[in-house]
Amino acid sequence: MSKAFTDEETPVPDGPEALPPRERDLPITRAGLARLRAELAALAAAGPSEIGARRARVLAQVLTSVYVQEPSLVDGRAGFGTSVTVEEPDGRRTSYAIVGPDEVEPARRQISVASPVARALLGKRAGDVVVLRRPRGDIEVTVVSVTVAPVEEG
Repeated sequence: MSKAFTDEETPVPDGPEALPPRERDLPITRAGLARLRAELAALAAAGPSEIGARRARVLAQVLTSVYVQEPSLVDGRAGFGTSVTVEEPDGRRTSYAIVGPDEVEPARRQISVASPVARALLGKRAGDVVVLRRPRGDIEVTVVSVTVAPVEEG
């Protein structure tokens, strides 16, 4: 965030109040849970640092408010933990893995189950046409395949 939009007098939350309490627990894949636990262990092994300590507190808080949800691929329809490949009108294909909000990694094409793209894909199967609402503009795509997302740990 730009400094122009911050108040230097406002303290940055530190400690358990770093994240607001959640109203409910959120889903996470087994692989996502393993990655967060590994990150927390690596921070502990790295020794003390202000940034590391803050990240460790956030991770500890997240880990107390998630539950493992198994992939949901029923009748070939996209669900939590699935990978959905779509084709744009120009033939370009993109795959999205639908995961929990705490494990999103855009470089791995992982999107939150709560994101607009995931919400548009949920329940769809190969052959369905879907309008994806994206920041760079809406686009109509065709679902090419729906599979259980590959397990990528670490």
